[in-house]
Amino acid sequence: MSKAPAPAAAPAESAPPKKSKKMLFIIVAAVLVLGIGGVGTFLIMGKRHGGEKDGKPEAKKVEKKPSVFAALDPFTVNLADRDRDHYLQIGLTYEVAGKDVEEEVKGQMPLIRSRILLLLTSKTATDLATPQGKAKLAGELIALARQPMGESALPSAQGADHGVVNVHFSAFIIQ
Repeated sequence: MSKAPAPAAAPAESAPPKKSKKMLFIIVAAVLVLGIGGVGTFLIMGKRHGGEKDGKPEAKKVEKKPSVFAALDPFTVNLADRDRDHYLQIGLTYEVAGKDVEEEVKGQMPLIRSRILLLLTSKTATDLATPQGKAKLAGELIALARQPMGESALPSAQGADHGVVNVHFSAFIIQ
């Protein structure tokens, strides 16, 4: 009888490792299924909500194109001061959306320069002396460049800004 218990003990020792391997396999499989399900749900929910996070639309990644600049010849004008003669010398460069807009701006330069001259001569030295005055002038200059230019208007494909992104001062002297 001493031999009979020995074989019974051997199968009992090999049985627990099978159970632990099975249990480990089940746990790993469950984690994988839950992980894949979670990723799938995240992707589906993201598409369903139009890429929104926390109720806010996600910013679309816009390819940043290098800036294109259209420099204008400097302006020297009399300012509209009544009590004293003041002059303004200003250098302007428009930042535009692309080479095609730059070419259109150059083609419309006489009209753009005329509009700018009329705007600048309506200003006083006091209007332009402060940073706020310069910022207001910059906004007005951008609005001037964005105005339609007759039949040969800036491309409407550029949107409401007509491809004019910004204006930069390269010189600003009041005497």
